[in-house]
Amino acid sequence: MGTFQGTPCPAQVFTNERSRLWTEKGCRRASELLPLAGDVARPAAVDHETVTDPGQWPYGRFMGAWLDASGEPRVLKHLPEVGFFMELLGLACAPVLEGRADRRAVLAGSSRLELSLTNDALQIQLVTLDHGYSMIRHHALMLFEATLWLDEPDRSVWLELYDDLVTFVDSSPGGRPDLAELADIEAGAFADFRELAPLSTAARDAAALLVDTDCLRRVLEYQRYAAVAIGLLWRGYRAVPAEQRRRWHQEQLSVGYVQPDYLEREWMSTR
Repeated sequence: MGTFQGTPCPAQVFTNERSRLWTEKGCRRASELLPLAGDVARPAAVDHETVTDPGQWPYGRFMGAWLDASGEPRVLKHLPEVGFFMELLGLACAPVLEGRADRRAVLAGSSRLELSLTNDALQIQLVTLDHGYSMIRHHALMLFEATLWLDEPDRSVWLELYDDLVTFVDSSPGGRPDLAELADIEAGAFADFRELAPLSTAARDAAALLVDTDCLRRVLEYQRYAAVAIGLLWRGYRAVPAEQRRRWHQEQLSVGYVQPDYLEREWMSTR
């Protein structure tokens, strides 16, 4: 990592063909889960759109993809490329990257771009909370499901990375933040997204931002804890016998996901 200069690595570009294929894959795999979601499901036609105008990026380069459910079909909108976002993610995951060429390879590859669209293809077909939706706790389920849809070896590499971040955070002084602190970190990160967005659009400014890790502290904490939440879901899921996993998906999607306290028990369990 540490290579963002405004000319993206080809693996981190949303080509039209990739975006189309990933949107179709996300919808196909989501269609297997929507019947389990019950009243939480709201199936719809889904398309994608590359947004080239930086003035239309809601958080500059800090968010690679976002949803527009205002019309039909519903639209997965995304940046042209996510080199800056992937550099940020690499900084957040740095504690578990040393000596792991496989993890550095997935961060430099296209699998995280795929996750951006496949997870959104599921989320945009679900009812979500009007208030209290957590991009750490609730959104973890979307990213976890999409991670399960990855091809190997990327699937296993990401799941192990998430798992090791749980171990790293739990072994750090203070361990996991409590729920109030977690909410403050998330709110702070989004405040920084909004404030710093104008500084992220021009490539030179974005490269300078990546050097100022103090400025990015809340952003990096947010990304790290978002990955930890996915790791907690993975730990819970892998402990479930294979024949009970369909029921696990059903419970998560139809009951847990729309509760304000989703994943709180798991988050607090080993603090």
